[in-house]
Amino acid sequence: MSLFCRICSGGNYSLTFCVRNNARIVHYHAYDDKLTRFNIESFETIIREQARLSDKIITVLNFPHNPTGYSLSVSEAGRVADILIDVAQKGTKVVVGCDDAYFGLFFEDETGKESIFSRLAGADKRIVALKIDGATKEDYVWGLRIGFVTYGVCCDNDMVLEALEKKTAGCIRGNISNASHLSQTLLLKSMADEIYKKEKFELLQNRAQKIKGVLKNPKYKDAFDVYPFNSGYFMCIRLKDVNAEQLRLHLLDHYGTGFISIGEKNIRIAFSCLELDDVEPLFDIVLNGINELRRGG
Repeated sequence: MSLFCRICSGGNYSLTFCVRNNARIVHYHAYDDKLTRFNIESFETIIREQARLSDKIITVLNFPHNPTGYSLSVSEAGRVADILIDVAQKGTKVVVGCDDAYFGLFFEDETGKESIFSRLAGADKRIVALKIDGATKEDYVWGLRIGFVTYGVCCDNDMVLEALEKKTAGCIRGNISNASHLSQTLLLKSMADEIYKKEKFELLQNRAQKIKGVLKNPKYKDAFDVYPFNSGYFMCIRLKDVNAEQLRLHLLDHYGTGFISIGEKNIRIAFSCLELDDVEPLFDIVLNGINELRRGG
């Protein structure tokens, strides 16, 4: 089984797909070299290449994206959907997991506000689309661990649909036993509070906009590049000439500031827990740490 992902919080995906289910993850380049746009060309190249090698492929579309905080525009989502539909129409079975764990946290007008699931569900008999939602992030209830799975299939056979439902129930039972009734009850009550959701959304949106404003300062230009971000809980920077893990440890040891390093060059920053007044001081700490490592500190 082949699985297609881009830069992601790979630990969970690796455990779920590779360790438990023997998948082989194939990555594509998420963005162009200058980090200005989503790399549709790389996505299409990898999808079509692997479709030629196998009669079945699986891809995970993780938007809003963890760790970069990016969601597709309406036109980008349309192109991604068209590529997958075309591959299916040419004979390849396509399973698409729409990982929408941060769905709804869209902070800019041009960002697509609709899950790509809606474009894929029922589009072809060879496509099985799954919409995967998580209240943990969408409803700001970290720790409740409540999720939802919605299937989109071209099928009116009750036996097939029942088998799919039972298979899903068996996977849940075999992995987590059951979802917490207490968590489900709390979530149901919180979903009825529109003011609560609106307040938390605006809080995150303000933080994201503040970061964008701060990072326009040219003092950061020679230290790191910024991945496109417009949604979710996180954003990422790409370091120019220092190692990400070395910087992470340096900032933790000397400034008491913690980040997640991804690969050799990427640092993930969680603005979900960052106060507005702390935004510029935080990036100044990152800049100080980079300069200190450059000097051998």
